[in-house]
Amino acid sequence: MGRGAVFRRIGATKRDVAFAVPFTVFAVAVIAYGAARLVASPPESWTLVFAVIAGVVICGPFQMHIGRNPGFPVVGVAIMMLSILPTADTPFLSVSVWSTGVLVSRLLIRRNLPHALFMTGLGASGAFAYVAIQVWFAELAIWPIAAFLAATAAYYLVVLTGECARQWGRAGLDRGFSPAAISLPRLGLVVLTVGATGALMHLFDTVVIPWLERDPEMSRTPFVVLLAALLFYVFAQRNRYADVESQLSALVDAAVKLPRNTGEALVDALKEHAQSIVQASDIELRRTEPGPDEIGAEVRLSSGSRQYLVALRKAGGIPFSREDAAALSTLAHIATEAARIQREVDTLERRANSDPLTGLPNYGAFQKALTEANENRPYHEGIALLFIDVDDFKKLNDNHGHRAGDDMLRAIAERLQRSAGGGDFISRVGGDEFVVILTGLVSLEQAKETADRIVETIGERLALEGLDLRPIVSAGLAFSSHREIDARTLVEDADRAMLRVKRSRREGESSERSSLSISSHRSTRTNDIVERAIRNNRLMVAFQPIINLEENRIWAFEALIRYVDPELGPISPPSLVARAKSLGLMNELTQQVITKALDAAEQFRKLDPGIACMTVNIELGQISDAELGPFIRDAARAHPDITLCIELNERSLRSATDDLRRDAEQMQRAGVTIALDDYGSEDSAVGALVHFPMNILKIDKSLI
Repeated sequence: MGRGAVFRRIGATKRDVAFAVPFTVFAVAVIAYGAARLVASPPESWTLVFAVIAGVVICGPFQMHIGRNPGFPVVGVAIMMLSILPTADTPFLSVSVWSTGVLVSRLLIRRNLPHALFMTGLGASGAFAYVAIQVWFAELAIWPIAAFLAATAAYYLVVLTGECARQWGRAGLDRGFSPAAISLPRLGLVVLTVGATGALMHLFDTVVIPWLERDPEMSRTPFVVLLAALLFYVFAQRNRYADVESQLSALVDAAVKLPRNTGEALVDALKEHAQSIVQASDIELRRTEPGPDEIGAEVRLSSGSRQYLVALRKAGGIPFSREDAAALSTLAHIATEAARIQREVDTLERRANSDPLTGLPNYGAFQKALTEANENRPYHEGIALLFIDVDDFKKLNDNHGHRAGDDMLRAIAERLQRSAGGGDFISRVGGDEFVVILTGLVSLEQAKETADRIVETIGERLALEGLDLRPIVSAGLAFSSHREIDARTLVEDADRAMLRVKRSRREGESSERSSLSISSHRSTRTNDIVERAIRNNRLMVAFQPIINLEENRIWAFEALIRYVDPELGPISPPSLVARAKSLGLMNELTQQVITKALDAAEQFRKLDPGIACMTVNIELGQISDAELGPFIRDAARAHPDITLCIELNERSLRSATDDLRRDAEQMQRAGVTIALDDYGSEDSAVGALVHFPMNILKIDKSLI
């Protein structure tokens, strides 16, 4: 296999191969030359030669950060080992000795021969520049510290130029070195640190140790080399432990957060944590194992699914460490356990909240759903409860066996799911009892229409165990137009209505078809409450500000009717108005709202004189003299500083007569402003704008 093929096998591009081959050849030539020269002409001190090689290997793991951002790029400090030349008589042979140490160091760290050879060749190029400047400055008798600093700067200039050239054009995260990524102050600090360390090593070897040592024949040079290498090895281990501590902290954070996610959210969170923990530029979740220069671990996020969490490249092109691989494996295990526990919890919840026969939610799930539907519905939205009981179910079991009864229940459950709306909730709450929570309702009529359709669907003919049956059910319906204090009252009312159907069957009424009864108890009770609230003047008025956008101030308020019953809780405005109409109390309700609204407007003017208008919603027919016309005009005259605006909805203008138009004009002459509300929510007839007197047009958001 050729050298190019080796590089391609480890994931290098053709451009990487073309760039790396010359340095690889150079590294092999330098090391081979050094080995041949050392064998042919042994050095004065083999101990020093091996000490330099060992020193390079020992301090190889220590990397110094020179980037603008945390993490990368980083550079090594092994060049300081050449501050004491192992073959002083042949300086450039020392580069071969040093390069041997670099090759061994890179192999131990990366375990990748092609990459180690490339890095050795690139480092050897810089090392030749380092030694050349050292020799040149020595011949010129320039201050040694300046020589070491200049040599160190030349070494890093060569190495960084080579790395920048190799990675030119790559994406930012994949690039280990680039001029834009390098921080000159940090690079200057590295040059100063390594150069000063080399100068100190040279000073100790040539001045301090000879002055301290009594035996001039005894050489302590290998000791100086190894001591410096060990010092930087300690720093390397300190950095390594700091990185491990950071990864452990990130793993603990992942162990806390991953179990909170499921499905795609778990996959995204896993990738995000993996990228953060191992500082990878790319993370994949795939079915193939990690390749060369990648690290990965098996992960199971769903039952029977086997995948691999793979880190493709480390940010900045730095090789992954053993700690990275261990951290990624631990993270994959955490994610696998989080997914397994979540599946088990989901299974337990499903078993706890579902009926094993029909698969429908059980009574416990129904109670939670009813509470949620009651408490989380919009203020104007109604809900209803349909309580269904299968007639003569015991007779079916006795005559045809429990298997036939079970099949009947499953068939009814399927029909309920088919006929109910998408947002409705269906549950089996007893042996032959089902409930349906109907949501998104605006009226009892709509609830009854839906309930009739459901009951009719259940009663379709059914082929069962060779029998031709038509299921017959008794059903009770309870409607709620407002949020209940206790949602269980809906169940009681629907059950009471269902029992009324049962009772009528026992009293001789036809039992050949399903029947539905509506809870009159609930409707009557609510009517009584609304009537009592109006007659006792207990209604409250809320005020919605109307903003003048040009002047950025409150211009008016709209009065909105509200009522909260101590027993039932808040009653929605549409339900309140509808019941007031049915009870013949609409005029009395409107009078109370207008009176309270205008009194409040006077108080608002004391706080802000710019508030000049109060708007009230009324029915079109109420402006006639036979109803509230005189009252409205008198109320407007009684508050001369306040403009009373009556709002009519678009639907009501369909019934506008010539008499009502004249009444409206009379209102305007009395100082009352007329507004058309919710224009665009219906047919939006332009004729209504022309033929009916009005001052303000309020456009509905649906038209916009």
